[in-house]
Amino acid sequence: MRQLRLLIISIASICVLTLAAFALANRPPVNDPDDEIIIKGGSMEIQCGNNHGRRCLGSNDNMGRYKNQDISKHILRVVVMPLNTNDENMSFFNKNFNATNQPKIKLTYCEEGSTPGSCARYQDKN
Repeated sequence: MRQLRLLIISIASICVLTLAAFALANRPPVNDPDDEIIIKGGSMEIQCGNNHGRRCLGSNDNMGRYKNQDISKHILRVVVMPLNTNDENMSFFNKNFNATNQPKIKLTYCEEGSTPGSCARYQDKN
């Protein structure tokens, strides 16, 4: 009788450990691609992740600024990589942030050959 009870307890323990291992192996990825907002160069295309909805940039304040209405969300990671790859190992910049140390990201969006910062074309003096 005692051996039967120990056998049942050990089988139950193995089942619980198996379920725990299965749950750990099948958990969702830490960086869900649906949480990403992707800004593509060239055309200045902004692609919102599925978890953000269609209005991921929030509302326009008529001054060219957009602010998301969900103040509980923050930038947690910034990855800058070439447009023709999704391999983060090829990234130029890859850094994690937290809610108290948020980044400020500046993009210069001008025609090629423009003076950086002014978007004025170089004048050929010849």
